[in-house]
This record gives sequence, C-alpha cells and structure tokens, in this order.
Amino acid sequence: MAAICIYAGMFTVGRHGGANNLDGFDQTALRFIVSFVVLTPFAFSRAEGIFERLGAWRIFALLVLQGAVYSFIFLAGLVFAPVAYGAALVPGLQPFVVMGWSFFLLGERPGGARLIGLIVCLTGCGFIVLGNLVEMTPGVWTGVALFLLSALMWGSYTFLLRIWSVQPMDALFVVGVSSGALFLPPYFLARGAAILESPVEAIAIQAVYQGVFVGIIAVLLMPFAVGKIGSTHVAALTPLMPVLATLFALMVLGETPTAMQWLGLAVVTLGLMVVQVPAIVGSNKLK
Repeated sequence: MAAICIYAGMFTVGRHGGANNLDGFDQTALRFIVSFVVLTPFAFSRAEGIFERLGAWRIFALLVLQGAVYSFIFLAGLVFAPVAYGAALVPGLQPFVVMGWSFFLLGERPGGARLIGLIVCLTGCGFIVLGNLVEMTPGVWTGVALFLLSALMWGSYTFLLRIWSVQPMDALFVVGVSSGALFLPPYFLARGAAILESPVEAIAIQAVYQGVFVGIIAVLLMPFAVGKIGSTHVAALTPLMPVLATLFALMVLGETPTAMQWLGLAVVTLGLMVVQVPAIVGSNKLK
C-alpha cells in the first residue's frame, strides 16, 4: 500500500515540477542526486554480489526499465499531459505488457476473466484519451505517447522482477546508484547549474519526493512486498493507483477531470480489478 501511494503521488509531484520549469531531465536529476548520495556509501560492499546474482545483462535491463531512462520518459509525459491521462494509461496498460511477456516467454495463457478485464481496461483508456480528442493539443499527444512507452517499460520491469527473483536491496542499488552514475555527469555537462533557476520550493519538493520516496523507499518496497506476500497480492493493489493519482491531482493541483475522464478512470479501475480476480482466487486456493 505504501509503494502504491508513493507511485500514485508521483503523478502529481511530476506535474507540479513541470509547472515550475523543471522538465523530465531536471526531475530525473534531482531524483538520482539524492539516491546516489545516500546509497553510494553502502553500495561498494554489495557490488560484487549483485554482479554474481544478476549478471551484466540483467543489471542493464533493470537500469533501462526502471532507472534514469524510465524516470525521464515518465516525468516528461507529465510535463506535456494532465495527470488523469498518465494515471489511467500507465497502470491501465501494464497488465497487457505483463501478460504479453508471460505468454511469449513462459507460455502462460490468460483465462477468460483476465481477457475481459484487459478489454475493459483498454476501453477505459480509450474514454480518457478520446474523450477530449478535439481539444487535445500536439503537446498532449506527446505526453500520451510517453505514457504508453512508460507502461511498456514498467510492465516489463515488473515481469522481470518476478522471473529473476530480484532481491530488494539489489534492485535498490542497481536503480538508485548505477542510474545516478550514468545519468548525472552528462546532465551537468549539458545543463550546468541551470536547474537552480527554478523556485527553491519546487526543487526541494522534487528532491525529497522523487529522491527519497520514489528513488529509494518505493524501489525497495516493491520487490520486498513481492517476496513477502507474492506478486498476485501486490498486483491486486494496482487498481487503487488511477483513483489515488487523480484525487491527489484534484486536491494539490486543482486539476478537475472531465466527466469522460472520470468515466474512463472508473472503467480502468474496474478492468484492473477484474484482471486480478483470477490471480487472487488462485492464490487463496493454494493456501
């Protein structure tokens, strides 16, 4: 629940940063400055063991799918498009990605209930994106495209956490430390200290939320939760994310969804719940 709430709040915080002249590059830099500084002193003692357990290829995959590349793409989407779009598209399309990988790589075929749930999710996403089709600017379309890519990356990361049995601390150090080491030098070479031109309050909010809550706590909690209660129960909480993200945006940013967007969010949430029912029932039977 803590991880889901943190990720839901990330939509609003990222949107707030975009409104204060902090684009996806800037927000990603603030996230990894904090995580890099906090985690680096503890990373060297685990570095050798991480390479032994995961190997270079798996580390690279985790870096791309949940590190600086993912962070920039997701946060850039929030700069262009309202929170309601990202809150529906990213968690709403994630089950498609996970089930797609499960089918092609593991041969797992989704049951009828899951297929129905996926269709419902897709319908809800269509309501949100197409509901204001006439009013959508080119910038919003850019945000939608970035959210679609974010869903692909996040779903792939979730799938790999499961099949690779990634330990929480390994995921934390790979994402938090390695991403910072790779992203921060070119960022400062390209932009220097330009980030300091943004309001101090906005910088502080991004540093604390993106760096501590998203970059450290949530990255640690997700694989920890999967290891303790199972991926099915963790995934069953994702229907809360679109609603939480939209409510946070309403309270903090004053972004009031349209009637069509509310309908789309409700349909996506319903679809996600239907998708998770077979997994929850199957898990309870095993117990």
